[in-house]
Amino acid sequence: MEVDTGKLRKKIFKGMAVAFVVAAFSLLVLRAVYAFTLFNGLSGAMQNSGWKSAPQDSIMQDGESLTFEASYLFFKIGSVKMEVLGKTLYHGVPAYHVRALINSYSGIPFVNLHAMYNTYQDARTFMCLSTDNIQKDGKDSMFTSYNFEFNKKILDWTLWKNGVRIDSSKVPLDRHYTDGVSFFYYIREASRKANGARTTMSVPIVVDTVRSTVDLTINEKKEDCKVTAFKYPLEAYKMSGHINFTGFFGVTGDFTGWMSADSAEVPLKADVSVILGSVVVKLKDASRPGWIPPKSND
Repeated sequence: MEVDTGKLRKKIFKGMAVAFVVAAFSLLVLRAVYAFTLFNGLSGAMQNSGWKSAPQDSIMQDGESLTFEASYLFFKIGSVKMEVLGKTLYHGVPAYHVRALINSYSGIPFVNLHAMYNTYQDARTFMCLSTDNIQKDGKDSMFTSYNFEFNKKILDWTLWKNGVRIDSSKVPLDRHYTDGVSFFYYIREASRKANGARTTMSVPIVVDTVRSTVDLTINEKKEDCKVTAFKYPLEAYKMSGHINFTGFFGVTGDFTGWMSADSAEVPLKADVSVILGSVVVKLKDASRPGWIPPKSND
């Protein structure tokens, strides 16, 4: 039987991405990015429109960069880098500008994919305002645009391949939604506000043009968590949840994750079930101004 390697590459890569964001902080469907800038000259306008600078204990620290490594079975398949680029106004709305970069490792069979996601999310609700991505799959270049027009209750979704528009859709919205990238920060902010209290929630999320939810319980209990980024275990809060849709590579159902037990709520590790086995994501490198990781007392 002949194998369609192009489709297989996409399934493996998208499975890696899906697994990353959905697992509450590092797993799921990331898909690329465009422009970036801080707009320092807009600070007065930001104040007038309700913007306030992030307090020191906010999760949204300018210059934060978190790199995660994804593994499937015995193979390290790639990395995902999450960056906070700064604060700005998006169509008059106080917003955070964040970016995700995905790179498959060389030598992985059928996979040679690189992607950048560029997302603006509401600074007040942490819901997504806009996401664009650029994905290189071998010789092909894919560009996808997600524009959440909440005033019209519409998601305007468009897909281009090698500069030619090949698909578009206007998805009705019944409420505000996160996407893969904004979900990462939404869960962190929700955990910070919970301040260690066990909390159950259902987070609305859009994956491509599918509207769904991720149910999860945060701050279930404190546990030590060992990751590549540090030589010693960190104090962490365990969370668990359920993905209410089936993503690429068969990602669905239950997942588990761990986040640092401090106000930074840095994602440390996640484990998500896929078709055969599971995808494990661990924090490989962390750069966050002023952050002192909560070292375990044990």
